[in-house]
Amino acid sequence: MPYIAFLTDWGYKSYYVGVTKAVIKKINPQVEIIDLTHEVEAFNVREAMYILYRAFRDFPPESVFLAVVDYGVGTERKALALQVEKGYTFVGPDNGLFTLIVENEKVVKIVELNRTQYFYHPLPSSTFQGRDIFAPCAAHLSRGIPIEELGSSVDFKDLILLPYEKPEIKNHCLHGEIAYADRFGNLQTNLPGYYFQEIEIKEGGKLTIEVGEKKFIATYHPVYAFASKGELLIHPDSSGYLEIAAYQESAQAIIKARGGEKILLHKIVS
Repeated sequence: MPYIAFLTDWGYKSYYVGVTKAVIKKINPQVEIIDLTHEVEAFNVREAMYILYRAFRDFPPESVFLAVVDYGVGTERKALALQVEKGYTFVGPDNGLFTLIVENEKVVKIVELNRTQYFYHPLPSSTFQGRDIFAPCAAHLSRGIPIEELGSSVDFKDLILLPYEKPEIKNHCLHGEIAYADRFGNLQTNLPGYYFQEIEIKEGGKLTIEVGEKKFIATYHPVYAFASKGELLIHPDSSGYLEIAAYQESAQAIIKARGGEKILLHKIVS
């Protein structure tokens, strides 16, 4: 039995998450729904894109990901389901949310969700398509309905992809972007952790962080508590990407970044 992993920017104050889960259970009472998060910053597709990509591999390969960060709800943007070679299926709006999935995984099928017999309401709400289109289609997929039954085929080249600063090493400097900030104020980057090996920085080594015109000094500490309180540190996080933190304080508040900013790191040679 596949899982449905559920990601939104809805929060828990309103009834949206609960009602959407109820719709899923009406269609497939046996499916297990795992809340990936409902605390994505409102309308922040970039944050959702990164969280989804970093999390999906920790789920069983037949899982269905219901991802709804949908500032364009009710417009002509497509409602999508796509399947990758490893068996994972993703359901959500065509607004760039699946950019990293389609760029890094082999996509085998993409459909536009336009078969109304699989909707919760044949005339779906213009403001709550998470309930009326995405959730029921995810539920039908979890029951074993083939993805091609849910709609018409979409060509890969017609997908909306979110522009972002791709990570690279140039002249012994690390170039990339800040992906998002977590609730602790840690700044997640899209720089792979193994880049530290490429520039030969060791534990305790110093780096300059450049974000726009601002510059900061951080230390490579593999453990938060190895730093002094408030000290900026940087290390590979649990997802394998470089994370900027301030021990027991907020790196986001210090650097004043929220995600999407270009970042440059270079080792300080003593």
